[in-house]
Amino acid sequence: MILSMTGFGRSRKEGAGYTVSVEIRALNAKQLDISVRMPKNFFEFEDLCRKLIANRMRRGRIDTSVQIDSTDITQKAPHISPELARYYWSQLQEIQRQIVPSQQPLLDHLLRIPHIYQTTEAVIDPEAIRGIISSAMSEALDQVLRMRAVEGESLLRDLMERISALRDDLGVVTGRRGAVIEEYKTRLQERMKQLLGGAELDENRLMQEIAFLVDRSDINEEIVRLGSHIEQLLSILSGEKPADGRRLDFLIQELHREASTIGSKTTDLDTVQAVVRMKAEIGKLKEQVQNIE
Repeated sequence: MILSMTGFGRSRKEGAGYTVSVEIRALNAKQLDISVRMPKNFFEFEDLCRKLIANRMRRGRIDTSVQIDSTDITQKAPHISPELARYYWSQLQEIQRQIVPSQQPLLDHLLRIPHIYQTTEAVIDPEAIRGIISSAMSEALDQVLRMRAVEGESLLRDLMERISALRDDLGVVTGRRGAVIEEYKTRLQERMKQLLGGAELDENRLMQEIAFLVDRSDINEEIVRLGSHIEQLLSILSGEKPADGRRLDFLIQELHREASTIGSKTTDLDTVQAVVRMKAEIGKLKEQVQNIE
């Protein structure tokens, strides 16, 4: 089972006189990188959002936007201050008395004075808002995880196809190993005889030297390690728990190293062609693994 690192979720919840809107975007990243944007009056709830994300995400850039609006009209609308209204009304009357002739001041004149209006500081119920934010965050995170799982299934199918092709080419390399060793032995014997001319030589000593050179060029260890890495990949991908993208990335780096070593040890055409195909598939595997959580 694998999860992609990309996803999107959105939720809107109402309660306790507030509306909470949450939007989460998840992108690729090497580590878990959380960004939370919310109104400055509610910064105390930022840590709550970060903990909720960290409990459900392991890797990725998580951009979160939290919007909190009051649904209580008494908190949103400005209030007329009676004290200020009386003060400015007396000022209007005083001006009317001093300026003759002039009309009596009207209520419309008073309401045009912006200074009589005041906004009341919102009364926040921390526990109620905490519950609404938690509910909205959980719903948005559920959507992100569902999208990650769907994309993860597509990634898994692609990875399994490429691993299957990799195993087929590893089979080609394994099948050629015995023939390659024998051909290498024969070439070494012929080459040494040419270099020595007609001189007599110790046959046992010659065979020891040939065995030493053949052993240095043997690819059996690399084949075994490649097979082991492939089996580990399959075990991780088919497990019930979500695969760890960093572990997969490490195994794929090891696959590339072993394939490169095989390519440097042999000149057999079939083996070299198989190695080229393997390295191409490993490169594509590496690209896909960068998207896994």
